Amino acid sequence: MSESSPKRALITGASSGIGRATAELFALKGVEVGILAEIPEQVEEAVRSINDLGGRAFPVHADLSRPEDVEDRIHQVEAEHGPVDVLVNNAGIGLQGEIVESRPEDLRLLFEVNFFAMATLSREAFGLMAKRGGGHIINVSSASAKRALPGLGIYAATKAAMHAFSQALRIEGKSVGVHVTEILPMSVRTPFFDNARNRSERPYEISSFSTTPEVVAEKIYRAVRHPAPEVYTSTLSRIALGLDSLFPKLMDTILARRHRKT
Repeated sequence: MSESSPKRALITGASSGIGRATAELFALKGVEVGILAEIPEQVEEAVRSINDLGGRAFPVHADLSRPEDVEDRIHQVEAEHGPVDVLVNNAGIGLQGEIVESRPEDLRLLFEVNFFAMATLSREAFGLMAKRGGGHIINVSSASAKRALPGLGIYAATKAAMHAFSQALRIEGKSVGVHVTEILPMSVRTPFFDNARNRSERPYEISSFSTTPEVVAEKIYRAVRHPAPEVYTSTLSRIALGLDSLFPKLMDTILARRHRKT
């Protein structure tokens, strides 16, 4: 990201949590940010806060569970505000519950928000960026994209789909100058857990191995400055996923024992 060439970023789920922290950091660095989220009051508050601090932000209202709110959204933003150089697909919703506890509407909602909205926005942004010969798409995924945990299978499936999508898009972008980065956090202290659906009798709580949205935001900004294919937000997740790829049967056994105790 060149200091002499101002960039514009569109960030989904930017009214709180990781998205809000990322928007604030980007604005601090001189990037104009589009705040995309569902609830108008929260979007407007985030925009005012950033502008009051001397940054530049503009509102983008959209319900990502509604395809009609997503289709052509990138084109609309560019028509009103100019080229989007960085797209951060951060918005997502969670679900706790074993596979048999989930409902058909849960699957459709999670895939609509966590995968289809991301895929549609990425496809449109990629096309525009490719024509300009540059741009960056950041997909905020999850460590569960590479290892699904019991009770989080549906959520993990949406992130696994994002992982495969990001891998393919990253290779396709190499010939046209478009970077694609996947961020793989573990557990982040945000309102995500409060807003998630819970079909089990157990509370959906944040892991003790958690980090802050500001840490993830720093990782995202660094990935834009220094493009990387995948970014982990903790050493623990990198080690655990490395062991899982080498010893999947052992990991299954460990997780099954832990699951029986809960």
